Order: sequence, then C-alpha cells, then structure tokens
Amino acid sequence: MFSVQGQNISDLFSKSDTKIYWLGIDYSHVKLIGDFTQFAEAGSVGAITIRNKYFSGWNDLILNETKKYDVVGMFRKPNIYFNTNGISTINSNASTENMEADAEPNYTNNDIQGFIRNYDFVVKEGIGLLFVAESLNKPTESGKYHFVAINLINNEVLLHDVFVGKAGGFGLRNYWARSYYEVINQIRDQKYRVWKKMYSAK
Repeated sequence: MFSVQGQNISDLFSKSDTKIYWLGIDYSHVKLIGDFTQFAEAGSVGAITIRNKYFSGWNDLILNETKKYDVVGMFRKPNIYFNTNGISTINSNASTENMEADAEPNYTNNDIQGFIRNYDFVVKEGIGLLFVAESLNKPTESGKYHFVAINLINNEVLLHDVFVGKAGGFGLRNYWARSYYEVINQIRDQKYRVWKKMYSAK
C-alpha cells in the first residue's frame, strides 16, 4: 500500500530523510476479556480504572524503558522520535461503556483505517508507528495488537498487520505489558525482514 501524498511505506525500509515517530499504543477500542480482579495489588479493577490508570502506565513503560521495549530496534532506525501526546488524549477520552466483553472483536483492516482516519496525532509530518490494542484476554493470557504505520500528513494507513503476544509477570501492569513486549520482539526479530523484502524501494 503506497501513499499518494508525502511518504510511502518504502521510506521505512530504506535510507530516507523521512522522520519516523512512535505514537504509542491506542487502547480506545480495546476489549477486556475475563476477570481482571485476579490482580490483588490492583484493588477493585474495572474498565474505568484500567483506562484512567493503566492506559497511560503501559504507554509510559515504553518511554521510560526504551532498551527493554525496543521500538527503535523494530525498524533498525537510529532515530525514532517519540510523540505520544495524541494517543494520550485519545486514551484518556476512551469510552468504557462496552470495553468489558466476552469475545474478541476481530477488527478488520477497514475498522483500523476507520479508527485512525480522524485522529489528531499532533505531528503532521513523516511516518507514524503505533499499536492499536484489540483485546487483553485473560482466559488465553494474551494481548492482541494491530501494528499500523501511517502517513502523518493525511492519516493514511501505509502498513497494517496483526500480532498476538503472551502476557505474564507479576502485577496487572507488568502482566499485560509483557504482551506488547512480545509483539515488539516479534516485529524486530521476524516480521521486519519479511516487510523489508516486500516494501523496500526497487
């Protein structure tokens, strides 16, 4: 999928002056499946608590522990800029009405494009990278994430793929952070090579 305006996907996989931004993890469409009260240290946990406390906490881990959560290494780029202000606003305003669910929503490519089309990511240049969280699934002990690369000039989706990461660890925050840590490593160690072969400029 190539952009008709500004950047195209080959800029991610070749030497380019295009700026690359990490935008964060969008939790505004996530479904919480299963019993989250099993994490004793979290107290009474519902969708509102998850949104108000943990959406920002999960994003902050990536900003504060960049060597562990290696979003720079995912794309072998020496400089990836971090600007999560837009995602922070989106997450803080997320509706919790239908956030707790019994099943995976199985978002399609069209769903993801629809979510992103009207977002304000603050940055209006270069390529933005983000995860759209689909589900945090306690019965399967996994998190499902859509990796998305967009043209920040017009919010056009340049690349979209879906990943599942295994959750694990002590405490609610670390338990679910493990799932996107797994996804970051999947992209860095496996999927990047596939994408590079597909999308590098000929």
